[in-house]
Amino acid sequence: MNIEQIQYVVEVAKTKSITSASNNLHVTQSAISQAISNLESELNIKLFTRSRHGAIPTSEGQNIILKMLDLVSKLEEIKEEANSQNDVIVGELSIASIPIGMDILINTITKFKKDYPNVQFQISEKGSGDILKDIRDNKVDIGLIGLNDDQLKKNSGLIFNKIFEGRIVVFVGKKSPLSSFKKVPAKELLKYPFVLYNEEYVHEFVDHFNQSIGKIDVWFKTNNTGALVRALKNDLAISAGYDLSFLGLTSDENYELAILEIEDFVQEPKSVGWIQTKNKSHSLISKEFIKRYLNEFRERYS
Repeated sequence: MNIEQIQYVVEVAKTKSITSASNNLHVTQSAISQAISNLESELNIKLFTRSRHGAIPTSEGQNIILKMLDLVSKLEEIKEEANSQNDVIVGELSIASIPIGMDILINTITKFKKDYPNVQFQISEKGSGDILKDIRDNKVDIGLIGLNDDQLKKNSGLIFNKIFEGRIVVFVGKKSPLSSFKKVPAKELLKYPFVLYNEEYVHEFVDHFNQSIGKIDVWFKTNNTGALVRALKNDLAISAGYDLSFLGLTSDENYELAILEIEDFVQEPKSVGWIQTKNKSHSLISKEFIKRYLNEFRERYS
């Protein structure tokens, strides 16, 4: 058994595909397949069930693969620790985020890259459910998501760093007749069409609103912030989301947006923060990045 074989196993387990692992590691498929076969023979246990549809960990191989994943994480920690002794951070950080506060994320990455130019970033924008799945499947290192108390309990095996407690507010363009108000009665919102982020917390808001107040007229859902902002600026519709979803934009006069609180509508508290697996929480890169993100957040909103 050698480190190379273990790295191949971990990458195949992450991607559930020898082809994808081959592309990610820049190693031929035959080399990966042969290395895993040799390791299975040495351990006398089948690690994967292989088919045309991919490579899926066997029930007996899952625990061994988890230990290999821990081992690879430890090896990464050793490399990072060695680099930190030389005041160097090298590596890659994959980030998934709900569509919220993207300006803070980009600012943090920009400053991080200036200090640590050898760190590479991968960023994706997804819903909280998809991010949780990617975290558990080790497809991303850290995720910025929103969770209620029940969801936090169900995911207690993960590390969650709370940033703030979010609430749903309404966003309108300055041309909207609602823009002069600070608060709006919930029933008043039934008069207006909505454009919404395609995110779990927004879906939950819509379901709750439909049941308790009345049915919302939803024109479309998207994770394209630009499309939402254009619809609001042109007074084609209004939107709803976390109070920080557009906060970076509302401070910019060019976007001409206003935020309104919703009256007569009971909301369930929702925590927004960074989530990661326990083994990823020891990563020097993720620790330093989250620390810097929190500092950036506090400077912006404190």
